Amino acid sequence: MTSVRIIWLMIGVLWMVAEIRLVRKVAKNSQDVIDAERRSQGWLWLSVICSISLALLFKSLAWLPIPMEYMSRQWLAITLCATGLALRYWAVVNLGRFFSTHVLIQHQHQLITHGPYQWIRHPAYTGLLLALAGAGWAMGDFLALLLLIVIPFFAFKTRIAMEEKKLIKQFGQQYLVYLHKTYKLLPPFY
Repeated sequence: MTSVRIIWLMIGVLWMVAEIRLVRKVAKNSQDVIDAERRSQGWLWLSVICSISLALLFKSLAWLPIPMEYMSRQWLAITLCATGLALRYWAVVNLGRFFSTHVLIQHQHQLITHGPYQWIRHPAYTGLLLALAGAGWAMGDFLALLLLIVIPFFAFKTRIAMEEKKLIKQFGQQYLVYLHKTYKLLPPFY
């Protein structure tokens, strides 16, 4: 196994462990929930799993290879993926007890506007998209890369609409002001 593959294995294992810990943490803190929507989480992960599966298929077909030397491509991909995961968990840490894998409002919920939230309203999703883009770049095929970005993007877009509807309902004008000061997901585009 090459050093690059070992790094990817380590990133994958750490990512999986971190996500499992997040789900467990949320399960423990679910007693203060006022308003929640839990079904979209399954659809969100299904979109990620489907996009990864399809990307692996297109990687093996290699219809649109990325014209970049292997090691340069891998180091760029690892950097993208690690940056994305760092952004995701920075967002989670800044939300603290208000982070959830479900769309919900908790008792005494507060609007968090520091850390990555001062620029992006949904940085955990932005980080996940960056991590998936890194994985797609590593696969070395533009179709794999596209699948790993587009399918989750639309799933996140749907989920964000649900989240923002609840946040506007909870915080009203305060959230509307915040909404106009920040990017939704992908600065400076969206």
